Amino acid sequence: MFTILSSRDPSTIVIDISEKLTGHDAKMLDDYIQGFFDDDQSFNVLAFVPELNGSTLEGFWEGTKVNVKRWKQFSKFAVVTERALIELGTQAAGYLPGLQAQVYKPNQLEEAWNWLKED
Repeated sequence: MFTILSSRDPSTIVIDISEKLTGHDAKMLDDYIQGFFDDDQSFNVLAFVPELNGSTLEGFWEGTKVNVKRWKQFSKFAVVTERALIELGTQAAGYLPGLQAQVYKPNQLEEAWNWLKED
C-alpha cells in the first residue's frame, strides 16, 4: 500500500510505501500521473520505504503495466530507506536505461531533494 504525499516540487511525486503493493496502488499512481503530467512530461519520484513485504500478483502486474506505459516519463527515483534489500533493488534499478536512482537514509532527506532538483 502506498500514500501519495504533498510535494515541495511540482515535478516530483512523493509517496510513502508500506506493506504490500497492490493493483489498486498501481492504478492510483497512474491516475495521479495522468492528472498532473502530460504524456510527454517527465517527473521524479521520492519514495519513503520504511518496510516492504512484496507485492500481490495483481500489484506486480498492474505496476508493470504502469512502468511500461510511463517509462519515458520517469526521470529520477530517490528512495529513502534503511532496509538493505530495498537499497540493493534501488541500486539495480539505476542500471536500467534512462533511469537514475539513488538511495538515501532518513536523515539525508535534504540531500535527496537536492539531487532530484539537479539537472
